[in-house]
Amino acid sequence: MPPDAARLRAAYVSLFAAIGALSAYLPLYYAARGLGLDVIGLLAGLYAGVAMLGAPAWGIVADAVGPRRPVIPIAATVAAVAAIGLAFATDTVAIALGAMALALSMSGIMPILDAQAVQTTRGRDSGYARLRVWGSAAFIGAVLLTGVLTDRVGAAAMFWLVAPALGATALVAFRMRVTAVASRWDVGVLPTLARSRPLVMFLAAIFLTWTASTTINAFFSLHLVALDAPRWLVGSAWAIGAAVEMPIMLAHASLQRRFGLERLLVAGAALLAVRAAAVVILDDPLFVALTMAIHGAGFALLIVGGVLYAARLAPPGMAATVQGLLVAIVFGLAQVVGPGLGGQVAATSGLTTTFALAGAGSLVATVVLARVIAHRHPFPPA
Repeated sequence: MPPDAARLRAAYVSLFAAIGALSAYLPLYYAARGLGLDVIGLLAGLYAGVAMLGAPAWGIVADAVGPRRPVIPIAATVAAVAAIGLAFATDTVAIALGAMALALSMSGIMPILDAQAVQTTRGRDSGYARLRVWGSAAFIGAVLLTGVLTDRVGAAAMFWLVAPALGATALVAFRMRVTAVASRWDVGVLPTLARSRPLVMFLAAIFLTWTASTTINAFFSLHLVALDAPRWLVGSAWAIGAAVEMPIMLAHASLQRRFGLERLLVAGAALLAVRAAAVVILDDPLFVALTMAIHGAGFALLIVGGVLYAARLAPPGMAATVQGLLVAIVFGLAQVVGPGLGGQVAATSGLTTTFALAGAGSLVATVVLARVIAHRHPFPPA
């Protein structure tokens, strides 16, 4: 492992502790503030939309300033302050402003951290996966702990974990040695990304894949509560997904050598489609919670595979920028379109109809991703 592996692991742990507390319980926090499903969907879309713009912007800044320390610490510090502000927000406007500030600042952390991990491990697939898996482990602990806190204290207790975790991310990242990239970022290479048909088509296919999945995940916690699931089961469901992610991430390099990166990406998309069908068919809260195991497997294959695939398509000096675009698609644009439209459908036709439409979209997305990868210049197994 690289000499700075300990700090990279620590950064993934603290960042994903915050992400775990947010992703599972932020919709419940909105509901506790008296907001309806349509407003919750719009807020999820607003949050993702800001993240969509922020992630590539932060990536461009990181590539432009080169191997310097302050970018992640600044983003994480602002995010911690925004989380505290959101915790004390009461009216809809204040909640929306707090969510926007949190989204903008948090979106700058993951793409830079991923680019740094890939660069530090010199592109070794097993090296990146073994660093990223620590984030999944932290996610598990965070969702379980947050479930206990919110059951006993209330939904706003989630921020007791979010703000300190983001503060810890800032401290760890400030001491991190940043690896220099092969060449300096220059504004003149931006058109290169737009002209890269393999990259553009891949990002478009990834958008379709994640849009269907995020439509379900945005309302999954609320769906479990509607099925009379206790909040500890809500947290456990998300923890199950992260627990399944971990061994798959650790085994990703071996799986890639056997099956190839492209097949693993398509398999991940197919698993998300299977999970969507299961959520629609099942009505027992325990079985619905267990569908997160399928989601976790698909998530791991798509997240690790997507980062590695995008890294190979990135022009020299544009590593963080390309990872920022990927984050903008996965955690930004897909979550603008999915939850935004899903919230409107749910408000009029219910969550079951929303999930059924998302499942159909997930199946279509799997086919599109397979065709896009088949028409690219495939990479050999690592």
